[in-house]
Amino acid sequence: MTRLLPNLGALLLVAVLVGAVVWLRPDPPPPAPAPVRDVVLQYADGSELWNSGEGRPRSHLERRVLAELADLGLSLDQLRAAGGVVRTTVDAKAQTMAAAVVGRLVAVERGDRAASVTAVEPASGGVRVYLGLSRASDPGGEPAELTPEVVRPFTDAGAPEVVRTMMSPLEVTAAYAALAGGGVRQQPHFVTTVTGADGSQLYRRTGTPEVVVDRQVAERVTAQLKEEPGCGGTSCVTGAHPWTVGYTPQLAVAVFVDQTTGTDLTRVVWQEFLASL
Repeated sequence: MTRLLPNLGALLLVAVLVGAVVWLRPDPPPPAPAPVRDVVLQYADGSELWNSGEGRPRSHLERRVLAELADLGLSLDQLRAAGGVVRTTVDAKAQTMAAAVVGRLVAVERGDRAASVTAVEPASGGVRVYLGLSRASDPGGEPAELTPEVVRPFTDAGAPEVVRTMMSPLEVTAAYAALAGGGVRQQPHFVTTVTGADGSQLYRRTGTPEVVVDRQVAERVTAQLKEEPGCGGTSCVTGAHPWTVGYTPQLAVAVFVDQTTGTDLTRVVWQEFLASL
């Protein structure tokens, strides 16, 4: 027994020393945070609309695209972690021309003056133009009151439920796009595809068309609207201040200008915008 005591003492000393070394060893460094990658929003032609490296989104259009992505389960933080390219439906040239026409013709005296141009492709529901001139002019935001002239084509078509008393400019444009599409309504949307940094496809748009007006009735209403004065051979509703709404088979366009003077201003903006395309 006396022989074992020194050995036990030595073993205890070794154990204490090992424990001290382990206790004094520094903790491993925390894992490095995942790299933040750029998220790029593109126009329909592939040109750049916005890059997350530029900071926070500024325009109504940029914020609306990111909101749609969030609704699809693809938040900006998630996309930044994976990196990605978002191809939108927006036509770069048409968006630029709308901004030029509205900026030249509409005087925004206060920051809350509402003026907007929206355009939707009837065949797909893709939003081709989404322009709000001021911070109060988000075309998909606050609804505005529809005039009887704007509602009448849907009453004539036997489909008054397609519109409501209060609608946003984007909703009005999508409703008229249904008439342009032969009575078939497509859900308005901004995003067509989302591609990850590794080339994987994170999202691809699939349409869900809905028949809201009989095709023959839609064609009859379209023909009637072509006879409206000031439409230049297209189907449109004029004299409905503060609205001018109309369409061709390829594009439905709504102009909304909330001002008390110049009741023909929306029609002038609408005509000049279409002429610029």
